[in-house]
Amino acid sequence: MKTRLILALLTIFGSASFAQKVNEKIQIESSGAWYAGIVQKVDGDKYFVRYDDWGESWDEWVGPERIKDFKTEAAAAPPTKFKVGDRVEVEYGMVPEPASIIEVGENKYHIKYDNTLFKSKWVTEKEIKKL
Repeated sequence: MKTRLILALLTIFGSASFAQKVNEKIQIESSGAWYAGIVQKVDGDKYFVRYDDWGESWDEWVGPERIKDFKTEAAAAPPTKFKVGDRVEVEYGMVPEPASIIEVGENKYHIKYDNTLFKSKWVTEKEIKKL
């Protein structure tokens, strides 16, 4: 009986130590890529998160499978040549056009052309030239 109680307490307190807390820096998975963010609210095993460098309209509730600890996991992420906000040039048809990086994925970049008639698109690093 004592052993069962001790195991139950260890399970409860052990899992609680892995729970994310409000204002804690985390990595958030979105569309297959990981982004830096922060925990805004906690409701059981759901977390209301804010992505770094993104507006409040991107805030969302996520489950524990979509977050990981920032301190231990962020160092393992491979460096990328470009980051969100970088001004770049990407061909539209056969003409180079100015654009901005709006999202960084795994081995790809989501760009938005300055010309509002053109749509945004995902491109590879070799398709981008820094301005």
